[in-house]
Amino acid sequence: MVADVVRGDRAAGATGRDGHGALQLDGISLRVLTPNAEVIESVMGMLVPACSVAEPTAVVQWALRVEEHRAEVRDEGDLFEGRLLLELPYGGRRLAVVGMDGGVMRLVAVYRRGALPVVMEVDARQRVTRLLVSPGDEVGLRWADYLARVFFASRLLGSGWRMLHASAVAVDGRALVFLAGRHGGKSTLAHRAVRNLGAHFLADDLVLIGPDGTVVGWPTRVAVPAQLAGDAEGRCERRVVAGLVRERVLFTPAQHRAALGVEYSPPVPLGAVVIVDGSGAVEAGVRAQTADAQTLDRAVAGAADVPQQLLYVSDPLGLMGGPRLADQAAGTAPPAALLAGAPAAVLRVAVEQLPQAPVWQALEGVVSGLGRRR
Repeated sequence: MVADVVRGDRAAGATGRDGHGALQLDGISLRVLTPNAEVIESVMGMLVPACSVAEPTAVVQWALRVEEHRAEVRDEGDLFEGRLLLELPYGGRRLAVVGMDGGVMRLVAVYRRGALPVVMEVDARQRVTRLLVSPGDEVGLRWADYLARVFFASRLLGSGWRMLHASAVAVDGRALVFLAGRHGGKSTLAHRAVRNLGAHFLADDLVLIGPDGTVVGWPTRVAVPAQLAGDAEGRCERRVVAGLVRERVLFTPAQHRAALGVEYSPPVPLGAVVIVDGSGAVEAGVRAQTADAQTLDRAVAGAADVPQQLLYVSDPLGLMGGPRLADQAAGTAPPAALLAGAPAAVLRVAVEQLPQAPVWQALEGVVSGLGRRR
């Protein structure tokens, strides 16, 4: 059965004229090749402007080729039986190596439970990964976005960048980074900054910070607090967190831009850090003060403790020719060192007050340039 998945005939469309898109970030570049224009649009919509669009003639380090592939899968339940399996967090993505032939590693993968399998062929000598998807399988095509993100993130992490669980916006061309615990209000403040300060959006959940202080908003699903989403249509999520009802509207980055008219920012230098402490009582109001070095170190260490997210953007199987996990961890500076020297404030406000509280006025005396502009 696995042989059927790997050997299935490629559809005639695979030999048609390829469209292509080239992306680059911090000197790293990738080309996407496919006759399916929607795939290129999807990858570009996910990764731009975190990445910039490279010239068609640019020299690239790797290529991702997406083709249709007619595979006869008789028993999906046996796909991974008896094989070393990599199961990624977030959505049940599963991959297994099924063979090596002529220097090409072949894998079978499903994007989520019950989805059709796809085949990946990794040719390190040609520096290309081929993604083979059954005709009409829109779920399988989502692997293209994932593989493109793995290509860039694994290489950045291998060259000294650090990933933080944080939200961020760009104000006057510099990054304002929000740190908080889980469900601590990071997304609320980022979306309020877009609305109140005219900020450009960087990240809802994850940021990458380079050795030189460059901040890249890493593209993930965007969760907008329902109070700030207005009438925008998206997938609604309702949870009870610490006794409070939490309603959010979920978007892809492209949907987020289209539905709410949000402008996204390319990578920018670090400007300031706000540490959110939402544990206070409502009657205490809003307070802000300068964060001392010890408080900043603790907040950054907590934000850098993201093992599941790091696994998700790493390349342990060499799908996109990225560095090994050990290489990504070697020689990286302590995460706090990346934020050292930037103005940092502690914002104390009850979480339930965050959508309306006068946070910018409170922060203005600590972090300059954050007065209300709208």
